[in-house]
Formats: sequence, C-alpha cells, structure tokens
Amino acid sequence: MGKSKKDYERDYTDPQLRERLKEEVKASDKGGAPGQWSARKSQLLTQEYEKHGGGYRNPPEQRTREQRNLEEWTEQDWQTESGSAEARHDGETERYLPKSAWEELSPQERRETQRRKRSESRKGEQRSANPPAAKAARKVAELDALSAKEAVKRARDLSPREAEQALQHERDHKARKTVLDQLDKAVHRG
Repeated sequence: MGKSKKDYERDYTDPQLRERLKEEVKASDKGGAPGQWSARKSQLLTQEYEKHGGGYRNPPEQRTREQRNLEEWTEQDWQTESGSAEARHDGETERYLPKSAWEELSPQERRETQRRKRSESRKGEQRSANPPAAKAARKVAELDALSAKEAVKRARDLSPREAEQALQHERDHKARKTVLDQLDKAVHRG
C-alpha cells in the first residue's frame, strides 16, 4: 500500500516537489527500467529531493523506519561487483550492493549472487532476493554505516550466523566496544 497525499504532507516539507520528482525518477531508465520502481530509484529520489531543497517535517529520530532505512542506504557506496554504478548490461542486471558488502563475500559467494541476479533478470524479474551470504553481508555493511548506538539496536535483530559475520567485521574494522558486546550476545543466544 502506497503513501497517501496526507502522509506526504505529514512527512515532507514540499510534498508536491517530491511527487513531481518521483514521477520523473520513475519514468527514467536510471536505477531500473522506465516505469518500474526500485530500491535504487528510491535512493535517487531522496538525493534529487534533497538537492532541490526538499526537507522533512520530523527530526531524524522521528522519521519513519522507511525514511531512516533509505537515508542509511543513500549514504552507503552502492555498486556492482566491479565497482560500477551501472547495473544493467546487454539485457541483464548485475547485483547491486554496498561496497562493504561485496568485500565481505568470498569469490564463490560473489559468483552465486551474480548468477542468481542475472538469471532472474533474463527472465524479466525486476527483483531478485539476495542469497543468504549476500543478505548477511548487506546487514554487516548496514551495521558498519551506523552510529554505535544504532548498530547496537540493529544487532539485536541479527541471527546468530549474521551476528558472527558482523562480529568478525566489527573486530577487523571499527572495534566499537558496545557493538562488539551486543554482537557477542547475539552470536551466543542461538
């Protein structure tokens, strides 16, 4: 179910601008086929809306979960495995993940996630679920991009397998004590 006009008026300082930009982004071929909506197009819409001076009625901590997620995703360095911002080539679509998620995947896991995405895109499928390894890598990338306080909250929702991968990543990168403690709890609760 989509947002109503009232929802847009409640959430955005310039709902007409956002609606106009949404239609332009949806009609373009950037971030997906013209006329189709995608997570990438949502990111592009957020960037365009803010670039054109649009804002939000609520402070960040009071925004909807969707708005906060989209803001996080927009701040991440999303790309294909090769580092390109262009995911579509010759009738196929490559997997599009945050750079740090690609870094978490083994060569075999990279091949599997690419194989699945390309296969489904050849069949005309717009969306293709991430294989478990790519899904876990993406969650690790999301934690890495969050403040320690937000990462601790998000870590509570990870499966023990995801938490174990995130724990190793956190140790190797930021080593935030509160995040490490919460991830360790998540690993051992299973």
